Amino acid sequence: MKQLPFVSLLLLALANMHPTKGHGQAGSADTSISRDDTKFVQTLIDNASSGDTVHLPGDRVYRIRTIHLRQGVSLRSNGMIKQLPPHVAEDFTWAKQYSDYPLFYGHNVKDIHISFREAHTYGEAVRLDSCERITIHHAKAIGDSTKLLSFAGFYIHQSRAIHIDHVEVAGYGMKRRSPDYYQRGTGIRIQTCQQIRIRGSHIHDNAENGIFLHSCSDVAIHGNDIHRNGMSGVQVAFGSMGVERDYRITRNKLFENAADAIDINNPEASRTVAINAYIAENISKGNGWVNGTETRDGSGIATLVGLKQVLVKGNRSEQSNRPAVYIRECDGVNVIDNKSDNFAEIVGRQGQIRLVKNTFTGLRVLRDLRAEKLQLDSNHIGYLALHNDIQVDSLVFIGNNLKGNINFHLEGSLVFKDNLLSSRSPRGAISLRKVNEAILSGNEITADTAVDALTIHGEASNVVVEANTILSTAACIRDEGAPELKVVGNTFARSPGNAPAPAFVSRSPNALLLKDNIYPQHEGIEAPRLIVIEQEGSVTMDSVARALL
Repeated sequence: MKQLPFVSLLLLALANMHPTKGHGQAGSADTSISRDDTKFVQTLIDNASSGDTVHLPGDRVYRIRTIHLRQGVSLRSNGMIKQLPPHVAEDFTWAKQYSDYPLFYGHNVKDIHISFREAHTYGEAVRLDSCERITIHHAKAIGDSTKLLSFAGFYIHQSRAIHIDHVEVAGYGMKRRSPDYYQRGTGIRIQTCQQIRIRGSHIHDNAENGIFLHSCSDVAIHGNDIHRNGMSGVQVAFGSMGVERDYRITRNKLFENAADAIDINNPEASRTVAINAYIAENISKGNGWVNGTETRDGSGIATLVGLKQVLVKGNRSEQSNRPAVYIRECDGVNVIDNKSDNFAEIVGRQGQIRLVKNTFTGLRVLRDLRAEKLQLDSNHIGYLALHNDIQVDSLVFIGNNLKGNINFHLEGSLVFKDNLLSSRSPRGAISLRKVNEAILSGNEITADTAVDALTIHGEASNVVVEANTILSTAACIRDEGAPELKVVGNTFARSPGNAPAPAFVSRSPNALLLKDNIYPQHEGIEAPRLIVIEQEGSVTMDSVARALL
């Protein structure tokens, strides 16, 4: 790319000047040209050749209406640009999401670089339609922050290979004042585009989303500061064709946006979109609030709805008002090594969901969950809320550090292995109410409560409790008549300083097996029976267990 020589540009500028009062040098005095510089700048562009760069010198203010970009002609402005007010005011509507009054407008052009030191606009700073290979870099766009229904700072439609690099976009639309509704005005609005790159930019204080994408593919959003926008930091919306795929949202800072940090929401329940998204190493703080009041949104890391093939890895979140990660109607979602001071939440129909090495305050699995497989591996989770009647073909917990009572009431199978669980809940550590089959193996379970540590109810079928260490104030295990319950090779222990209690209690054994377990030792005339069978039933036990009846 070549640049027009400065002398030639200056001669061209002088040829297009109109006489005014005050005769300062071109490029230094605001009174040296007419009030409307549109024709002056447009002539520079129209007279340039493909590959040229038109340079507007600094130390002056350019007053411009709309500049039409030409193919292959780039523009760099070191001067301040102030867009003149439109003759007819326009408002954003769903029927017309772009203005007729952008500052820079490109239609069906390609191979252009645009940079400008600072521009104050009424319409979009940049509007591109059917363009290709356009780079907007080192630019600052300031909108009308008093406008209720504002257009976007940048609006890009049906274009490809668009790079937005080290820009600032702010003030497009009135600041959100209510937690219940928001105004219009997005920082960067992109629709039906491919090969989008947004990096190193500061997108803040816009009325709606920081970045909004609709029906786009091959998108990378990297290393941006996205702050104090009236909706989400990044929102991905979906059309009817399912073209949305290949998203990388990485190393962004998303602070104090009024809705979600990242919202990828496909509302079409009949189909999930294989989006192939990578959401990694973002930092978010304080999302989902307006003037200290919660909004209805506000996920700290991401909201994921109707998606396949998503990896959420290494993100950090704090002080957001909604779940750190919200997952609904998804498949093939892996949530790995994230940290938040809020819950994760899983709802609706799911395929396979994995949570690995995360730290969350808690995990909520809501009543309507229907999943093929939900696996939790090596997480630190403060509280688990598993609603009754969830349906999971395979529910797997391996190597997690968990707190509080866990209530299992599901259709499907359960694997609960090598976990560390401690509970002070009045409901004990584990309530196994309903399951088709389950194995609890190699866990360390501590219940500092007057309620039995592990209660297995009559609707829990084909349960194996094997090689666990269970420390409890009350009974370590209580059997409420679970069919074919097998309790094998466990170590039962008493919490120190508490009154003796039975280690194992069965209300009505139903083909119960007790074998190779280790029981606590009690001495004295007040030592209780360590195994209590309250009602008649069928039980098989080894000689050690029989001696303790």
